[in-house]
Amino acid sequence: MNLIRTAIPDDRQLKDLFLLQEACNQYDHISLTLPLEEDCICCLLYENERLLSALITFFTDSDTMECYGCTLPGERQKGHFTSLLKDLVNDYPDCDFIFPVYENCQDGLKALQAMEASFCYKEHFMELSISGSEKSNFPNENKDGSGLTISSIRNSGGFICYEFLKDNAVVGKCSLDLQENSAYLFGFEISKPLRGQGLGTACLDLFLKTYVSLAGDQRKDIIYLQVSDENPAAVSLYKKAGFHIRESLSYYLY
Repeated sequence: MNLIRTAIPDDRQLKDLFLLQEACNQYDHISLTLPLEEDCICCLLYENERLLSALITFFTDSDTMECYGCTLPGERQKGHFTSLLKDLVNDYPDCDFIFPVYENCQDGLKALQAMEASFCYKEHFMELSISGSEKSNFPNENKDGSGLTISSIRNSGGFICYEFLKDNAVVGKCSLDLQENSAYLFGFEISKPLRGQGLGTACLDLFLKTYVSLAGDQRKDIIYLQVSDENPAAVSLYKKAGFHIRESLSYYLY
């Protein structure tokens, strides 16, 4: 066995990680995407030339790491992942480790139970499909009868940042990341003093009207977002707007 730790996986390691990710996704019926950003730590366990298990982690703050692990389906329950985790814990003994796991990934849940990790919270991935028929349900307007308007600007990171205004005062905001096959909506919020007045529904409706009016190269037919299970008001808001829960992640602390 050969244990490798790297912050910059080479081309071969990246290919091996992609193949491992796809094997786990097909076996577990999930849509895991390993977070291979520049600041991640990749812990890899090889047997000869074969990648058996991987643990990818990154710091969310100075003493907390978020961790994503996967092991080839035929190589599970053999201690491979435990070896990677022990090696990481030995080098970062004062860190907390947060593990997201899909609710339908039974092997992942069993591994966390064996580790005696404690449940923290649940997060939903919700999405809205804007088909040709649905687009016609959204009038191409940027203003509603209550005087609510919307403005947007593309920031240096390439995200489209929206502000909702009423009587020329900002009442809410959100951002949009246009990806290859979908658009990621994040940061949707209403100013705290104005919550509970129906502005959330009005602003989300206005955003969707504005979104479907974008030029074809600026719009994707799938919008998705993440929302905590501990925020039932937000979950209800998105459901009323047509979003549905695609899958859920539970987060465990080790």
